[in-house]
Amino acid sequence: MALALAAAALVESPLCAADPAPFDLPGPALRISVTRGDRTLPIAEVPNLATGDRLTIEADLPRDQRAHYILFSAFLSGATNPPPKDWVKSAETWKPKDKDRRLTLTVPKGARQMALFLVPETGGASGTIVDAVRDRPGEFVRAVQDLNQASLDRSRLNAFVAAIRAQENSHPEFLRTLAPALSNSLAIKLNPDCLAKVIELQAACLLENQENLVLADIHSSSMTDTLIGAPTDLALQVSYTREAGLGYYSPYIAVVRDIARVFGAFGNPQFGYLPTLATRDGDRMALLLNAAPSFAKPKSVLVAAMPAIDAVSPPRLRVTGDVPLCGARPGLVLPVEGAPLIYSTAFARNMMVSITTADGKRIDLPVRARADRGGYVLSDPLPAGALSGKASAKLHGAWGFDSFEGPSFTLQFPGSGDWRADDSGQSLVVGRDNSVALTGPAAACVTGVTMRSGSGAQQSVPFTLRGADGINVTLPLKSARAGGVTLEVQQIGDAAPRTVALRAFSPASRIDTVTLAKETGSRR
Repeated sequence: MALALAAAALVESPLCAADPAPFDLPGPALRISVTRGDRTLPIAEVPNLATGDRLTIEADLPRDQRAHYILFSAFLSGATNPPPKDWVKSAETWKPKDKDRRLTLTVPKGARQMALFLVPETGGASGTIVDAVRDRPGEFVRAVQDLNQASLDRSRLNAFVAAIRAQENSHPEFLRTLAPALSNSLAIKLNPDCLAKVIELQAACLLENQENLVLADIHSSSMTDTLIGAPTDLALQVSYTREAGLGYYSPYIAVVRDIARVFGAFGNPQFGYLPTLATRDGDRMALLLNAAPSFAKPKSVLVAAMPAIDAVSPPRLRVTGDVPLCGARPGLVLPVEGAPLIYSTAFARNMMVSITTADGKRIDLPVRARADRGGYVLSDPLPAGALSGKASAKLHGAWGFDSFEGPSFTLQFPGSGDWRADDSGQSLVVGRDNSVALTGPAAACVTGVTMRSGSGAQQSVPFTLRGADGINVTLPLKSARAGGVTLEVQQIGDAAPRTVALRAFSPASRIDTVTLAKETGSRR
């Protein structure tokens, strides 16, 4: 522990240190597709690579590109196992023929990571890159792993920033409700003080110090946490603990700072290595830089990380809450948590919900992830009256190339049946508030309860859900008179409210308990 604390003291906390330059310089882009078996997916939909995958990679450069880049690919197999020379391939991006400017690769057996390099055209570049990768494979393994992690974290930050700015431009008055939902879905730090500011200042406040907003995400970490064959740097590891001041934050900025340090060790008169973060959209992988590249010696080598070559790691989605959902609710949300990447990437594909009723009727409907709603929403509404009673719903789809099974939900739809009160409804007493338990169909679909006492005016009464089939209502009878009490239960999907008839008694007219005591002692 003493050694760990000493090491931690040598590492400046990412939250306290001066921020490195943000990744805000647009760099070149790549076009990448991945084929597994007989299916081909764009790189944006591929969370992990696998042995035998076939890749097509080419630079997406403007027609007036004057600096010639050589595109290198390198497969890696761990920190202690230098890759064979033929695991490094190159293409000359400015050549007119596809076979010369495009890489066509197959992931070899034993590969665990993959890096891409864009190198300004220079004599001897191929030998220099091969030697660097083979001489110190562990440093590149670690850099690829951390760049991949930082790119996934950046995707969540980008989604948050885009949603906040879109809301600012349309309806900024709704930021108070939208921002917390986005923060929870994307695991982004929220400064609640920003929401107390005037509307015009809220968005700018929420987006301050963007690089320090990304919180830790266990799922994205597991996707990039591959065995590199050597202990992780102790000082860096300790700096990620709460005791060292970082807490639950993603190592986003610390990783970038550390990568810059690692690449600095490769500096030579010919080349310097410049890390990039990748943002994916379809088959396009755009590279973001935090420093301007140099075309004079030492020339800048742009380094990009490909997805880890590992077993598939689908998200472990969990249902948010444990109460039934009203299937008839317009804009039904299937609330989930545990995987912010479903909102910020295209890894989850063809997502559907299968709804099955008690009598075996099944409907399959497409759904889409909505960070601002906290889960999956139906792409198309259910036909009115299509289902009734209880039903189960299950999310499923694909995660990259593999099938994906999500969590199950319990849905309720209004059907036949009446609402009724339990024993508490038979002993209403005027002069005080009364709590009544009601049981009926589709309690999750109840939107309101009103009460009318005798010939008095109708008034809304508060209610809370009770289990799967009931609600509790509080009836204000302090000023009421004895007599009939009518409750009306409004539900989504019902054209008219359902009524419950009760009766209230005065304390003098209703005796619940009589106690007889035997007289003792002398009679007076």
